[in-house]
Amino acid sequence: MPGTFRETMVQLLATVMIPLSVAGTGIYYTRWQQNLNDLKTMIDLVSDQNPEKRKYGVAMFEYLLKNDKVPVEFVAAQLAFANSSSDKELLPLMEQALLKASAQNSKVEITFREALERLPSRVFVHTQDDTQRVCVRSLIGKMRDTDSTGMVIPGYARATWSGEGHELRVFLTSDLARGKELADMFNNVGLNVAVKDLSAAEGSAAKARPNTFELWFGTAAVPASCTV
Repeated sequence: MPGTFRETMVQLLATVMIPLSVAGTGIYYTRWQQNLNDLKTMIDLVSDQNPEKRKYGVAMFEYLLKNDKVPVEFVAAQLAFANSSSDKELLPLMEQALLKASAQNSKVEITFREALERLPSRVFVHTQDDTQRVCVRSLIGKMRDTDSTGMVIPGYARATWSGEGHELRVFLTSDLARGKELADMFNNVGLNVAVKDLSAAEGSAAKARPNTFELWFGTAAVPASCTV
């Protein structure tokens, strides 16, 4: 009798669990498929030629981020696309969406940093004259391809300060290692650059974008390699 009872219970559990397992698998697949559809729709909108549709895509990007529906690979790909887009407003809009989403979902901040670390480092260059500006372009041309492709210069600015040496300024503690790598790239092609750690400066980390640096030229002469 006990054996028959156990067999009956096993059969009963199997009868109940199989439909539940099938239903659970179906729900999981449906959600997975919906997530893929949402990501595809977002990507289609962001890459659309119509600027208004791109704005809808950015809004959808923010919504999906808040709900943990955008893997880091997709974030990196979208930022890379925005970084190379002819629409100069797209990258700032997507970064704003990431910052807004991170205010509601702490996981987004980690995703944002991981995505930015996969992109080329941004180095804003501050020179005191045109000679230094031409020098930077010449030095980057002398770098190894693996070095130069890992860095992008979004812009140049004219700035005068009292320092003699040239500085690569770092604003986040987590970017110090990368900052040293960038400084070594310039040192290897003849420009003596020191790393300036500004991560402890008041308000620096709060305003800084990860993987973003500033190269400041001092009053020292440019290296001879700039004219060779």
